[in-house]
Order: sequence, then structure tokens, then C-alpha cells
Amino acid sequence: MKILQIHNKYRPAWGGEDTVVQLEADLLRRHGHEVDCLSVWTGELNGAGVARLLAAALGTTWSFRGYSAVKKAIRRHSPDILHVHNTFPLLSPSIFWAAAHEGVPVVQTLHNFRLTCANALLLRKGEPCQKCVGHFPWPALRHRCYRQSFWQTVAVASTNVVHRWLSTFQTKVHAYIALTEFSREILVRSGLPHDRIFVKPNFNVDPGAPVNSRRPRIVFAGEITRPKGVHLLLEAWSSLAPAGYQLMMLGDGPDRAELERRHSGDSGVLWCGVQSREKVIETVGTSRWLVLPSLAYENFPMSVLEALSVGTPVIVPDHGAFAAMVSDTKEGLFFSPREATSLARTLRRALHATETDWAQWSSNARDRYLREYTDQANYPQLMSIYRQAAMCFQAARTQATRTRSTKAVAPATGLEGRDS
Repeated sequence: MKILQIHNKYRPAWGGEDTVVQLEADLLRRHGHEVDCLSVWTGELNGAGVARLLAAALGTTWSFRGYSAVKKAIRRHSPDILHVHNTFPLLSPSIFWAAAHEGVPVVQTLHNFRLTCANALLLRKGEPCQKCVGHFPWPALRHRCYRQSFWQTVAVASTNVVHRWLSTFQTKVHAYIALTEFSREILVRSGLPHDRIFVKPNFNVDPGAPVNSRRPRIVFAGEITRPKGVHLLLEAWSSLAPAGYQLMMLGDGPDRAELERRHSGDSGVLWCGVQSREKVIETVGTSRWLVLPSLAYENFPMSVLEALSVGTPVIVPDHGAFAAMVSDTKEGLFFSPREATSLARTLRRALHATETDWAQWSSNARDRYLREYTDQANYPQLMSIYRQAAMCFQAARTQATRTRSTKAVAPATGLEGRDS
């Protein structure tokens, strides 16, 4: 089988979506499939002039560049499946029409909630928000949900409005991949066809048996932003000031400078910056805990999956995708979302856990990974979705042919326009 991946990268550093794209490409190639990738990078807009930015804003709804690029890529590679990971902002849903024109089935992985939320996070002012799910995005416009800009929000929200009116998401995509049942339920309410949304989690290649001897540290790995709950984590850590433990902050982001300055006197906080994926996994695998205190629901954070794969228990909020990935006091510990005091209590419990309890949680984490999140478990799921997409595509094509035939034959019957 030939697969053409389509992906708009947000940043040059290694991110969760980029990780999934590469892992799936490698997985398919190991099983003998041919994989090509058409990718663009949002960073090309850095320093762009007004005209270029305006063109990009308009292009989020219909990108002539994306339409043309995908048509050319399809003709060059002749894929059996077009697997779309991200179209925003440079490619746009116009690429689905390009695929339809070229006669190729389309699968889209929904890594975020962009199809029903202007900021893709279902988050507003630090609180989960679903006001636009299944509705016209008036709330997004009123609250300037995309970068606190009315006009940028208009550009993003209009994409969903226009393509729902055009039935792009209902007729031009033949299978959607939701990463959890939680996400699927939201996407169904947003108006996507329920019979074409399939749940398939992310996966990680087995890094090998976990390390038993762990260093006394807790790791955060991700973007340093308020939506990730980093400010809550640092507030909770400051209230504990645990002797002998380190909090390692792996990653970078727009809020790092301010938070690092504000907490420069906190004992044991190490700001490590961006690290390679291999280094992150190694660090998490030699640490006692991973913490991800996200304010948002998330979708399927790779840092949590990677922690499970190396047998590292996790500390996460009890909402969204987290409850689908782990269980409280089994593969890790939950705390009440957005509450620094609850996070502090949970951190304290983690730091003072007995070796027996920690070992059991570590074993459970590794077992959960081996049961559900390996590449071996993921491959048949992915292939099944590809087959479903091909069947849906063929059924739609057959129906269209019958409809055209019926219209062509009708005038010859002499019955057109008569009452039955």
C-alpha cells in the first residue's frame, strides 16, 4: 500500500504531532508499505509582511497553494490513502477537495479540537470551554479565542463555518481518527459523521525494560505555557520545597522567561530547555515521576504515553484524555484540575509513597503500555481504519455513479415531472 502523509508543522522542535507522524511512517515502512510525506512549516510566516500574513489568514479557509501542492503530490506518488495529520494554517481543508478531484480516499487524525474550537484546546481563560461545540462560533468571536484577536479568530472560525456549509468534513473525509473515546464524543457533538470516527490511540516503540533504580526527581516535559499548567506546578512545588528532590523542567515556551525569573529562588527546580526526544525518554525513564498538570483536556499527550512505556508513574489532572489513558492509584495519581492545593497534596503523596506502592504503580504503568500502546497493537488498528476509509470512498463513488446514471436515464422515460 502507498500512503501519502500530509502535515503542517507548528515549530522546528520535536512536538507531539510531529512525533506521531514520524512513528506512523516508520511503522508502516517496517510492514512493507511505501510512505511519502508532504509537509510545510508555519515558521515560514515569521517576519512576514502584512500582505503575506493577510494571504495566510485568508488561506486558512481555502489555500490555493495547499490545493495545488496536494494535487501534484498525489499525481507524483499515486497513493492508495491520503493520511492528513494537520492542515492549519498553511494547507487548509481545500486539500480534501484536491484529494477528491484526484480520486484518493482520505483519513484524518484529529490531534486537537481545531474542527470545533478556534484555539483548538477547548480552553478559555484557563477553564475548559465547550460553548462552540456543535454551534455557530459566536462565543469564540465574542471572546477573541484565537490569540486574543478578533480578526484572527474570524479567520480561524470561518474555516469551520465555510467547510461545514460546503459539507467538506462530511463528504470529503472518509475516516477520522480520534485518540480517545472522550475526544470522539466531543467530535460527534461537533457534527462530524459518527460512523466515520474511529478511536485509535497514539503509540510508542518499546524502549525496553524499565530501569529499577530511579533518581529522586519529578519531570515535566512539554511546552512552558499556562495552558500546560506550569504555573500551578511551580506554585505547588514552592509550597512543598521538598528536600532531596528535583523538579526538572524539560522544554521551552513563551512563559518560560517570566516563570523562571519568578521562581529563581525555588529549591531544586532545574530549567533544562528543549531536549531531544531520546533524551526526554531517557530522563523520564530514570526518574520517579512525570507530572503534566494541563489546564486543557488534552487529546493524547505523548509525554504521558512515553512515561508509561518506561514504567514511570504519572501525576495528571482528573479530566479529559488523562482519565482515558491512566487510572488513579494504578498507573499514577490524579489531582483536581486547575487546583494548586490539590496538586500539592498529590505531589506530597507521590514523594512520600512507600517503595512497595511506587513499584506497583511503575509495574502497572508498564503493563498498561504493553497492553494498549505498543506499535504491535497499533498497526492492525491503523490498517483497519485505512480499509474502512477505502470502503467508504468506494461506496460514495458507487452511489455518485448511480445518481448520475439515474439522472441521465430519467428524460428517456418520459416520466420526468409527473406525479406518481
